[in-house]
Amino acid sequence: MENVGEIRSDEEVVVLTDPLMVHVARPIASAARATGATVSLLVKPRLDGHNVEQPAAVAGALEAADVVVDVGTYDIAHTDARRDASESGTRFVLMRGVSEDVMMDQMDTDYDALMDVTRAVAAIQTDAESARITDERGTELSVNLNGRSGFPIDDGFDQGLVVLPAGKSAITPVEGSAQGTVVVDYSIDGLGQLDSPVELTVEDGRVEEISGGTQAAELSKLVESAGECARNIAEAPSIGTNPDVQLTGNQATDKKRRGTMHVAIGDNITLGGSVACDLHLDMTLTEATVTFDGFTVLSRGTFREEAVLEHARTL
Repeated sequence: MENVGEIRSDEEVVVLTDPLMVHVARPIASAARATGATVSLLVKPRLDGHNVEQPAAVAGALEAADVVVDVGTYDIAHTDARRDASESGTRFVLMRGVSEDVMMDQMDTDYDALMDVTRAVAAIQTDAESARITDERGTELSVNLNGRSGFPIDDGFDQGLVVLPAGKSAITPVEGSAQGTVVVDYSIDGLGQLDSPVELTVEDGRVEEISGGTQAAELSKLVESAGECARNIAEAPSIGTNPDVQLTGNQATDKKRRGTMHVAIGDNITLGGSVACDLHLDMTLTEATVTFDGFTVLSRGTFREEAVLEHARTL
């Protein structure tokens, strides 16, 4: 906690959790106290889903803290409460949905090497004007990335936050530019591991149709309840870079797994976009081919590490 959170003994730390995650949050709070910092364990109400806005009292506590460690059921990264607190100087360690098993078995990795690879992907994303995602299940999506920047999630605080387990580089495409089809084969935020693929038909940057089995119907309900903003393609293509996490059906690990990529729908403000929404859902694909301006980062679910590092050095 001292290393990843960069917590100092003179700082105030809030460990934020909810009733279902207190058992995971308590040992994290104890580890934070071992740094000498003043630590408060804040148990908030369990809200309705990922990136739902926080109660005013919770938002105030986040802004007043030096460091917030979020160990809740649902993600808060794409909320105004998190963004406003970050702008005020609060550093965030986000560990949403992390189980005890993940804490024990999937946090260890070579963080220096992870940072090198993740930032190489981010450099390639930032340099690219376009990207293309394909796979043998029928995925065929193109996006415009002109003027957009890769957002590396490793163990550095360059962006004001760390997400654990670490290991992805995200990017939001230009609004209205995504065109094609995405066939999600593995997992979706809020739905877990899929029983059967979910197909998204995308036109002009918006999800126009969702098809598949029972989980596709559940996703449709989530989108409808959040409103039209939820149809926005918020991330594509974001790349997992961590070789030491496993596929679990939980986006805390799935979207970080090296060899996977993910798209997201809904809010993209955090990533530099213009669509605000009370929904941001990630969806993981495991066997995609992803190219940026024709350069292949993923080939049928295989991450081209050496080629990525070499290409990034030329940018």
